[in-house]
Amino acid sequence: MTFAQPAGLWLLGLIPILVLIHLLRSNPRRQVVPSAFLWRGLDREVTAARRWRPPRPSLLLLLQLLAVTAVALGIASPGLMAPPRVHVMVLLDASASMMATDVSPSRFGEAVRQARELLADLGPQDHATIIRVGPSPRVLAANVDPRAAQASLTDLQAGAGPAAMREALFVASSLANDAQDSVPEAVVLTDGAFGDPGDLAGLGIPVRFLTIGRSSENVAVTDLNVMRQPRSAGGLEAFARLVNYANRPVRLPVRLLVDGIVQENREVDIPPRSRAELSFAVPTGARRVAIVLADQDLLAADDQAEVAVEAEHARKAILVSRLPEVLERALKAIPDLTVETVSPESYTGGGAELVVLDAVLPERLPRGQLLIVNPPSGRDYLPVMGDLRSVQVSELDTRHPLLQAVDLSAARLNRVTALQPPPWARVVAEAGGSPLVLEGQESGRAVVIFAFDPSGSGIDKMIALPLLVSNAVAFLGGGELSPSLAPGRGSSVPVGPGVRESQTSRRVDGHRSRLPGETGSQVCLPSSYGQRCWRSAWSCWVPNGGASGAEAEQTKMNHQGTKTQRSKGERGPFIRVSWCLGGELRLANG
Repeated sequence: MTFAQPAGLWLLGLIPILVLIHLLRSNPRRQVVPSAFLWRGLDREVTAARRWRPPRPSLLLLLQLLAVTAVALGIASPGLMAPPRVHVMVLLDASASMMATDVSPSRFGEAVRQARELLADLGPQDHATIIRVGPSPRVLAANVDPRAAQASLTDLQAGAGPAAMREALFVASSLANDAQDSVPEAVVLTDGAFGDPGDLAGLGIPVRFLTIGRSSENVAVTDLNVMRQPRSAGGLEAFARLVNYANRPVRLPVRLLVDGIVQENREVDIPPRSRAELSFAVPTGARRVAIVLADQDLLAADDQAEVAVEAEHARKAILVSRLPEVLERALKAIPDLTVETVSPESYTGGGAELVVLDAVLPERLPRGQLLIVNPPSGRDYLPVMGDLRSVQVSELDTRHPLLQAVDLSAARLNRVTALQPPPWARVVAEAGGSPLVLEGQESGRAVVIFAFDPSGSGIDKMIALPLLVSNAVAFLGGGELSPSLAPGRGSSVPVGPGVRESQTSRRVDGHRSRLPGETGSQVCLPSSYGQRCWRSAWSCWVPNGGASGAEAEQTKMNHQGTKTQRSKGERGPFIRVSWCLGGELRLANG
């Protein structure tokens, strides 16, 4: 109940005053007696005692009390209050661990069922928001009625990536602020297998977590890489990481498959809550390498991993440096990489698949992927603020591919170039509060920046330097140096004449979207399209200069447009290129 004028209730304070008046009011009764001398001295005591007795039932008192109450309620104007409208934001954890089958049919299926129950309990005036929490939050329905929210749960599935729970919670908070006429509540349906969301003090909405799943016993293949050994050793080697999430030790058989054929079987012991690092020799010429855990557990999705081995092809790098010895030695140790060293004075600005700029920055950056080392001052596109002396590495993104197998946690550098990070760059490592390693996409090309002088910083005496250089070359190779992309990477495709539009479809959810690009320029795939597709390599189709027709001569191209093979009689206006992406890119001819 609510009151339009609650101040009117103050009139109810007259009720005690009325009662007090009737208490103090004398009500004597006449009585005839033969003598009054026996009553002398008692009249005062009797009168006082009689005045403080409860008032006798009186119609006048009752009418007065009813009148005061009626006037007070009339002024206050009471009314019935409708229940507040509720806005429930349902966050569905769609990470890989939600595919576990310790509950039927799976954790994600149970989460969807519980979400439907929550929506069924809402009233017709209530609203709901549905957010699928994968590597990036995706709003399926925003501030809609419960029936529309129920429809958005149809055919929903978990994915193979992690859950960006912190980002999803702040998306829910933003949507709650947009609907200020309701009472918000966020309900998270999860198994709890996500990273620390950090400080949520600024969220501004209540959050309720509903845990799904009964067992944490899981062994997963968390990493698989195939690397070429240095020229002195030759050959290929596969490196795998297995993690035991259970509270007990496990012993399980591990199988290595090369091109679908069992290459090696091995028994592996993993302590509780620990991991095991494995290495396998891979024969030269292998195209696909897979690791399979023979004893499958509740989460079969992470019991195997597969990577595609890129065919050997010579790559060319230009090293522009006045003192090239340190970087030249690290670059020449990388298999299949040909290094041409030139001085800054003789460098004409020509591009290559990879250009390494050591302590030099031209007015215009050259074509190709770039590794910039110890950038000098004087260029607006990469502002240099000065130098830092004797600093220690303070912040590291240890999961980034640039820092794979690189331990910089205890490194102290003699000199670091203090940079102002450009808007297109992401900081991977910091030292002394200044960016040390950066990467990003600039004008459609991939760029890696090392903000230190290898010789002057002292890092040239550490094993970290050749590993950093090798990782940078491999990382940049996901752009134009190879026809595949690392998970989470973006890339670009040149657009030939006659192309009028482009679109990409994501196989996980069927979502399609258009990509920017004009004829004669490039179409850029953002990094969010990169998927961890160890088991699948989808297709990218690039038009052959607008050609079409049954007998059109087409040129098979890799994704940077370099001609690699010619064939006649291929039908259709598109040319197939294998990419490690969770979807396909199509460019339509005009």
